[in-house]
Amino acid sequence: MHSADELIDGILSCSQIPPGKRRREIQRELRTHIEDFVVAAREAGYGQDEIEKLALAHFGDPGQIARGFAWVYRHERRRLRVFAYALSTVLLASSLFAGILAIQAGLALGFGTPLTTVFASRHTAMQALDILASVGAYLGLISLEGLFKSHPFQKAVFLLMAIIAMLVVACGAAGLHITFLIFGLVNGVFFRTVQRFVAPKVARAGIVAVCFLLAGFISALVWSPGSHIYLVASCASWLSMGAGYLLMSDLAARVDRALLNGL
Repeated sequence: MHSADELIDGILSCSQIPPGKRRREIQRELRTHIEDFVVAAREAGYGQDEIEKLALAHFGDPGQIARGFAWVYRHERRRLRVFAYALSTVLLASSLFAGILAIQAGLALGFGTPLTTVFASRHTAMQALDILASVGAYLGLISLEGLFKSHPFQKAVFLLMAIIAMLVVACGAAGLHITFLIFGLVNGVFFRTVQRFVAPKVARAGIVAVCFLLAGFISALVWSPGSHIYLVASCASWLSMGAGYLLMSDLAARVDRALLNGL
């Protein structure tokens, strides 16, 4: 029944029902109700054209039904969105951290640098926080953009900056480390900006390579000026991080959407 399919699609597309299992359940229920109505109408002697008109009249305006579903599932939609965001952030950050740490360990061995410089507890903890904050900021921007119809990127950046500022103030008042929050904000906004405004992937890779090589160069000058080996190792390490973040920006939205649809 073509009109019934259109009715269901129209309701679901405007209902804001969380995707995944809940949405599929609602779709099955709607289809069952419509099929039962069609069977009853056929038994009553109505023709196909009449049944389609009666079904549309019986179930009402799809927009009104969708608004009812949107209201009923508003809290569940928010909880699911937050859970999917947290899960995708942890999953992506953990994978990225493991990959970058493995690459940096290989680089350290290649340059004859002690592995303690890579796996030192403070260094490892700070890097993990930087990566977690970067992934969280990037995914946060994607989520916040969905709240706005006009200029979504700009408004999402300002909102994210306000959220990070409040976190910085709270952590600073509690005497906690806050550098990773600022790094995450800058890094997340940088990669989202590159993704939105630079279409060719080769150009994106070039921009990231230049910026992260420059960061590695500055880091070497600050921490070990005059050491050519440390300079090369630092640039290679930062470049590996840039490559990891670039891969993350390509996969993040798909991973987040897949988790949301699967929940």
